[in-house]
Amino acid sequence: MSIQIDWRRCQGHGVCAAALGEIIERDESGYPLMKTHNVPEELHSAARLAQATCPAAALRATR
Repeated sequence: MSIQIDWRRCQGHGVCAAALGEIIERDESGYPLMKTHNVPEELHSAARLAQATCPAAALRATR
């Protein structure tokens, strides 16, 4: 699975970092910083949760 951020939509709420902190950190303004775009299998559920709960619908998890 891979996860991408749509920067046109992202508003820096930080929900993605809370749900998927192993892959997404926040910068000093609250915007996400990706450690990697590849999601290990054990984090697939967390990636789907991050995508589903993003208030700006800015995350895309694909297989």
